[in-house]
Amino acid sequence: MSGSSFKLNIVTPAGIFSRDITHIRLRDESGFFGIMRGHIDFLTVLVPSLCYYRDENGAEVFLAVDEGFFRVRGGVATLTSREIFESGDAEKLAELMESTFEQRKKAEAGLREMLGNIEKSFIEKTAAFLRETS
Repeated sequence: MSGSSFKLNIVTPAGIFSRDITHIRLRDESGFFGIMRGHIDFLTVLVPSLCYYRDENGAEVFLAVDEGFFRVRGGVATLTSREIFESGDAEKLAELMESTFEQRKKAEAGLREMLGNIEKSFIEKTAAFLRETS
């Protein structure tokens, strides 16, 4: 790790990954913000967005970040999200992010419909049972 870099830990359900970076740019409800080495302790809630960091070799690496949390504590940055994609190609990453989030949205809609049907069936059977026992 060079004198101007700091540790970034990326935490997802798939695992924990560490990177040595010189700065990172992310997005929360207030907009985009940047973090460099020596930043004070900091915590924020992230919104889905396309972000980036610069590694210690100067390469720009793009991140597609789902909702999550970002924390700086004791000079170590931690990015936590249920899903993070990483690539050197921002365009491909944006396409991947859009298709993945769209697929997730469809899957969640299907799950909500299924749960609604289960709830409806439960209510109908409970009402029928109550009518029979009254």
